[in-house]
Amino acid sequence: MKCFLVLITTLFYFTGFSQNAIKGRAIYKSIQYLSADELKGRWPGTAGDSLAEKYIINAFKKSGIAPLFPKYIQPFEVTVKLDAPATENEIVFGNSVRLKINNQYSIFPFSGDGSVTAKVVSGTTNDIVLHSQKNSQPVWMVLWRQKPFAPASDSLSDYALSNRALLCGAVGVILISPDTLDKKDVLVRLRPRNDKPLPIPVIQVTRTAWKHIEHELFDQLQGADIDRRVSDRTLTGTVRIRHQTIVARNIAGIIKGNDPQFQNEYIVLGAHYDHLGFGGYGTGSLQPDTTAIHNGADDNASGTAALLAIAKALQRNRAQLKRSVIVIAFAAEEEGLLGSRYFTDHLPVPQAAIRVMLNMDMVGRLNTENQLYMGGAGTFPGGVAFMKGLGEGAGLNLVVHAGGVGGSDHVSFYRKGISCMGLHTGGHLQYHTPSDDASWINVRGIEKVARYIYRAVAGLSVREDNWGFIRQD
Repeated sequence: MKCFLVLITTLFYFTGFSQNAIKGRAIYKSIQYLSADELKGRWPGTAGDSLAEKYIINAFKKSGIAPLFPKYIQPFEVTVKLDAPATENEIVFGNSVRLKINNQYSIFPFSGDGSVTAKVVSGTTNDIVLHSQKNSQPVWMVLWRQKPFAPASDSLSDYALSNRALLCGAVGVILISPDTLDKKDVLVRLRPRNDKPLPIPVIQVTRTAWKHIEHELFDQLQGADIDRRVSDRTLTGTVRIRHQTIVARNIAGIIKGNDPQFQNEYIVLGAHYDHLGFGGYGTGSLQPDTTAIHNGADDNASGTAALLAIAKALQRNRAQLKRSVIVIAFAAEEEGLLGSRYFTDHLPVPQAAIRVMLNMDMVGRLNTENQLYMGGAGTFPGGVAFMKGLGEGAGLNLVVHAGGVGGSDHVSFYRKGISCMGLHTGGHLQYHTPSDDASWINVRGIEKVARYIYRAVAGLSVREDNWGFIRQD
C-alpha cells in the first residue's frame, strides 16, 4: 500500500499539467474530421483511409513524436474483403428452383470455389461415414451448426465440422443453424479469416429455405434407412469468391523513456482507425442491406482522437517517463484485427520488453453513470487494483474486469502472451450503422476518459511492481 501511495503522489506531481492539457473540444475536433463524410467510412485501402492516415501522421509530427517505423508507417498486404457476386453464385435444386444469396443462403469464408452437382445426404457426419462405406457416390452433406454464440460469425466448430465431412467424402457442405442456438437464423458473414480454404463449397442455408429444399429433394423417400436419406434429386451449387487485397498501414510513433534502467521497456497504447466504408454484406454493418457511409464516430474515431491527444500530452511530459511508450493506430481492425495481428507478428521491439498494451475502442459515449469499462486488467500482477486506484478524482465509475479480454486489437497481444487491457464506454444502437455520427459524442465524457487513460499510461511507465503475463479464462 505504501508503494502504491508513493506512486499516486508521484503521478499527481508530474502529470497534472499535461493531463489538464487534454481538452474534450480538441478531441472532438479530431473526431469530427475522422468521421466526416469526406472520409467515406475509412474503409482500408480507400482514399478516405489515406486521409485518416495523413491526419494521424501529421498529428504525431506536430506533437514531436518520433516515428517507430520509417515515416511512421508499417505497411502490410492484406485481404480486406471477400465478395461473392450474385451473378457468379447460385444454388439450384429440384425443378430449377434457385436460392437468393445473402437472403436464403450465404457462403462461408473458408469455402472453396467450384461448381458441384450431387445428391444430398441429410443427417450427421456419422451418416456420411455410413453412406461412404456403402456407396462411393459423391454427395452434399447437410449438417447442423454447433456454435452457440455469435451466429453471424463462422467458428472453429464450423470449420472442423466441414473438414470432417470433407474427409468422409463430401463434395459440398450445407450448414444450418438450429433454433436452439440462433432463433433469428442469421446468415454468416463473408469476411477474411486465417484458415486455409477447404477445397469444396461450404454454404449456410436458412432453416426456412432448408425446409423447402428438403421437401423438393426428399419428397419421394420413405423410411429411416441411411441409403434412403440420400436425395432422389440433385442439388447444384456454384461458389465463386473474389478477394480484394490492398496494402494497409499501421501508423506508430515512440516516446522514449528517460530512465536508463527502464527505457528499453515499453507500454503500448493503441486504437484502430478504420471503419466499414459504405457498409453492405460482409462488412459487419448491422444494416447490411443499406448502402450508406458508416462514419464510425465512436467506432473508432473516438479511440483514434483520444490516442492523438494522449500521445501529445505524453510527449510533452516525456522527461518524467521511465519506460518508453509506443503509440499506434491500427489498420483493418474491423476485418479481423488484421493490423494488430500483423504488428504482433512483426514486432519492432523484443516481445519480452513489452510490459502491457492498452487499447481504446469506442470511448466516446460515456453514459450518465460515467461508466468506463475495461477488460483484461488481471493479465498482469496487481492490474485490477492498479487501474481502480487511478480512478480517484477522475469523475468516472470504473468497471474493471480481470478477465473479459474482449474482441478488439488488444486480443492480438493477449494471444502472444502479452498483458493487455481493452477500454470502452459501452455499446449503443448506432454501433455499426450509418448513424454513428459525431453528434452523439459525449465531449466532456471523452475528456475524462482520455485524462484517465493518460494517467494510466504515465503510471505504468513508472510502475515498480512485478510484471508478468497472467492468462485469463
